[in-house]
Amino acid sequence: MAFVRKKGKSYYLVHNVREDGHVRQVHLACLGNRPRVSDEVLDQVRASHPQLQIDWAAVRARAAETFVSPFADLEGVDLLLRSIRTLVQDLAELDFGLLQRHLQERGQVAEGEPRVRELLREMAELRTQLDLKLKHQPGAAAAPSVGEHQGLGD
Repeated sequence: MAFVRKKGKSYYLVHNVREDGHVRQVHLACLGNRPRVSDEVLDQVRASHPQLQIDWAAVRARAAETFVSPFADLEGVDLLLRSIRTLVQDLAELDFGLLQRHLQERGQVAEGEPRVRELLREMAELRTQLDLKLKHQPGAAAAPSVGEHQGLGD
């Protein structure tokens, strides 16, 4: 049976295994500071431990109901702020033209195109989530959405 366990400030996906009459825990994946079992984690565990039969829906449900929101205190908010700042810097440095040239130089266009499409899909999902959160700010008027944004000097 797989489950999420907290150790220190990190969460781990673990599985109990019985060997020689003893039970030991096998660490399947480190989930970081949130008990979220993403599709990426699921794929990684399936590849690393194909012999395990795990009810992923049950694992995800237990993880969601067992642990409090990472934003229940200011430490979680601080972690999110750092992540947002890093993401903003990464996006500012992202140059699709340069990426395309590097992929062509390395002969990786075929492998790179699906990743670029995935990146664009994730960026669109990020925009959607940002718009939703900005429209529902506590105690503030709704912020303009991406299409309504007014630039400086307008």
